[in-house]
Amino acid sequence: MEEEKKTRKRGLTVAKADKEEFERVWDFVHVMENLFDSRGFFSNEDDWRSWPDDDEDKQVLLGIEKVLIASEGATWDGMADSRLVLYMFMKHKFQEANASGSFGRILFDCETLIDNCCDPGLDYLEFKPEIMHAERIAVEKIEKIIAAGEGVGHTPKRILDAIKEHIETVKKEDEEE
Repeated sequence: MEEEKKTRKRGLTVAKADKEEFERVWDFVHVMENLFDSRGFFSNEDDWRSWPDDDEDKQVLLGIEKVLIASEGATWDGMADSRLVLYMFMKHKFQEANASGSFGRILFDCETLIDNCCDPGLDYLEFKPEIMHAERIAVEKIEKIIAAGEGVGHTPKRILDAIKEHIETVKKEDEEE
C-alpha cells in the first residue's frame, strides 16, 4: 500500500476550454496565417485587398481602414497606411479570440493534460505507462486481492466487497493529503 501511495498523484481541476474558445483561437490563427505565413520581412502588406469581397475578415479590414481614414487621413493613394490597418485588425482579432482569457485557458489546459497524462520521457505525446496499462495494473491488483481472499476462504461477494473497500480507502487517503 505504501509503495502505491508514492506513485499516485493528486488531481488538478481546471476550467476546461469550450468548443467556442477553440473556434475563436483557431480563427485567429488561420487569419494570421493568411496574412503572414511564408512572407518575407519586406512583404506587401496590401495582400488582403485581393481577398474575395465577401470575406468577413476583408470586410473588417475595410471597416478599420474607413475609421483610420476618417480620423487620421489617407495616404497619397487615398487609402490608410496598411501597416496601421493590419495592426488594428490584429488587435481586434486577438481581443476577439482571447475573450475571457481563451488563449491562457487553452494553453493551461494543454499544459495540465500533458504534465498529468503524458509520458515525460518522450518527445511526442503518448500516455504515461500507468495510464496506458491501467487495465492490466488494475487486474493485477484485483488478482492479488482475490488470491488473498481465497486464502482465507472468502466468497466472491466478500472479495468484491474488499475491492470496493480498498477503493474507498484509497479515495479517503487522497482527500486527506
